Amino acid sequence: MVTLEDAEGSYELAMPFVLTTSEGGPYDDQAFAAGMACGQLWVELRDLAVHGATPRPRYVQPEYVPQFDLIAMHYGYTITPGPVDEGSGWQRIDFGPGYDDPA
Repeated sequence: MVTLEDAEGSYELAMPFVLTTSEGGPYDDQAFAAGMACGQLWVELRDLAVHGATPRPRYVQPEYVPQFDLIAMHYGYTITPGPVDEGSGWQRIDFGPGYDDPA
């Protein structure tokens, strides 16, 4: 099982990614986790865009921000990245309406 560590200690995933190399699968762990994170954002923004709702700010891994920005643009949102939190290494992103939105 994948063990993750952060500033507060270590923990394991509730559901292992059995397709990753650490679990005997063919796919790189970090790439698989990045794909899952992008897919999760894709579905959330798709659903929110239908209702004209703005996503809540969140902290994300900084290396995900360029791809998250493209996903946000696809659904008519902008992303404003904040500074990286020194303690956690994660970065806050805020969402706004797209540039062509008259609101």
